[in-house]
Amino acid sequence: MKKTAAHQKTAPDMASVAESIIASQSTGIIYLDGDGRIALINARAESMLHTSAGDVTGKRVDMLPLRTPVYRVLSENCREMPVEVSVNGAVLTARSAEVRIPSGESSGEIYELLDVTEEKKEKRHREEIVAMMTHDLKSPLTVLMGYVQALRNEDGTKVHVSLLPCLDEMDRSALKLLAMIEDVLDAYRLEVGLLQTTCSWCDLSAILEACCHDMAREASSRGVRLNHNIESGIPAMNVDGNQLSRVFANIIGNAVKFTPRKGQVTVNAWLGDEKLHVAVTDTGIGIPQKDLPRIFNKYFRSKGANGFRGTGLGLTISKAIVEAHGGAIAVESAVGEGSCFTIVIPCSAA
Repeated sequence: MKKTAAHQKTAPDMASVAESIIASQSTGIIYLDGDGRIALINARAESMLHTSAGDVTGKRVDMLPLRTPVYRVLSENCREMPVEVSVNGAVLTARSAEVRIPSGESSGEIYELLDVTEEKKEKRHREEIVAMMTHDLKSPLTVLMGYVQALRNEDGTKVHVSLLPCLDEMDRSALKLLAMIEDVLDAYRLEVGLLQTTCSWCDLSAILEACCHDMAREASSRGVRLNHNIESGIPAMNVDGNQLSRVFANIIGNAVKFTPRKGQVTVNAWLGDEKLHVAVTDTGIGIPQKDLPRIFNKYFRSKGANGFRGTGLGLTISKAIVEAHGGAIAVESAVGEGSCFTIVIPCSAA
């Protein structure tokens, strides 16, 4: 049975479809034909560049007024990398690509425009926060820590012996606050690609030993037993000792923090396959299986961590530092059975 004309579907005009798709894009699109004339400009590009299609369509770029935003954008060489252009207080990112027909011949150039004004404002706001934290928080905290250390070093005639535990607690609390500030700063540096490692030859086993010794006091105050077994003969490694010390302190500190009284934390370190392996095992509250894939995400905290202090940044930063050394960090855990974090760092980490 033949279909009537009313039922017959008309094949879509692909040129019209393409034009409709371009017109509906949230990014600005400008197409220059092979002669360098503006053949198409969508509504978003018109809005961004404060122009109209009727004023520019059919004109070559060199025919446009020099001071107009559309000329400034189209005169930029932005094939190699995106170029930022300021237009009436807005910041636009422009990039272009050559358009080729199926035969391989060039048929023009297409420009894509993105409005990144809000992203720039947000970035500037973050930079202001980082600057504020660096100066307004770290500076007075450093002064307080200096006075606490000075009082701790005084003899018994100036500081009564009963006040020494208070000074010790003040010192520990100040160090924790400083570590939290550093975590926030490093999260920003990580986001903008400024978190760097400065490698030198150092005894990583001694650094790990010192971390275990420092955390033993914290573990004891919480009623947790901290054991460590570091294999002898671990060679000097070309790594950033300060950064890896932060990683060890963070992983061991978390194990102590999330382990109830009378629990146990064990740190083992050994060489295998020309790599240093450090495993931190605890008998703590554990991590739900559904949360394990996200445990290294920035600001993520498992529901089981509610009530425990922290920024949710330590594991993210630790993972970034370990991976910057060519290593890896992994976790195995079960709720109520504890966790085991394993850090692997190549001996030739540099």
